[in-house]
Amino acid sequence: MRAYTIFDDFPQQSLAMLQEKGIEVVVHPKGKARPQGDELKQLLYQFDIIFISTAQQMPEEMFADITVPKVVATASSGKDHIHVPADKVALVRIANAPNANRSTVTEHTFALALALRKQLFEARAVASEGKNKRALQGRLHDLTGSTMGVIGAGGIASRVLNMARCFGMRCLCWTFNPEKHPELVEAGVEFTDLDTLCSTADVISVNIPSTPESRLLVDKRRVSLMKDDAVFITTSRIDVTDIDALIEKAESNMHFGLGMDVDPQAVMGKWHADNRNIIVTPHIGGGTIESRIRLFNECCENALKLL
Repeated sequence: MRAYTIFDDFPQQSLAMLQEKGIEVVVHPKGKARPQGDELKQLLYQFDIIFISTAQQMPEEMFADITVPKVVATASSGKDHIHVPADKVALVRIANAPNANRSTVTEHTFALALALRKQLFEARAVASEGKNKRALQGRLHDLTGSTMGVIGAGGIASRVLNMARCFGMRCLCWTFNPEKHPELVEAGVEFTDLDTLCSTADVISVNIPSTPESRLLVDKRRVSLMKDDAVFITTSRIDVTDIDALIEKAESNMHFGLGMDVDPQAVMGKWHADNRNIIVTPHIGGGTIESRIRLFNECCENALKLL
């Protein structure tokens, strides 16, 4: 059995995990652009297992001529970039890593929340000019005693709610199926409707996967419901929220904080770096050294389970 990894820095520990099972692993040449399109399709047909990232889009037509079992292993929690047609699901199995970066994304969420609630970017700019705190225009807020509203109740969302409790925050949550999460209720989380969450929370975190049902879940109307001095954080797919409406609200009101960990190309030209109440990071929320090792190991473990 043969596997191909598009990652030229595939960890040695993950490599050994596969080789111990008798799998021959071919590592993508170092420094060469990662395969896309037809090149990726050729690798899919040539190897039994292929390791990819979320940047490798795999539409249905890519699987049209598959006649033997394949495992597509994506080093990510999401799988929405892989579209296996219905008549091929018995042949093509998908392995992912839903647990590896939960704590890492949670930390990034609170890094953005703290930076915006404490006006760190404006404070840094003011200090660099030799001015004191009276020059700050933004309002400083505590997390303690404020209200966290989380959209979603999965692995990352649950971690965000847990950390919010550590800060002494009131915790609100909205999800499609709240009845499936009694453990959150037992922990003191209050489930509510989405409009109430948007209008009540001081910090809002979106931690929900991209699905047809969640597309534009946070639309322009719901953005308008948010407090003028709220902080909105998204580490989810960009199509879950109306990004234009969020940026417009942040640009017209410097007390509204906006933190987005997204593909920078998706918001290029829509925001300005001199807006100190807007922070955009280039989809690094789950990308620490530690989480990357966990990510590859979990992905390999799940691929082996499918085999």
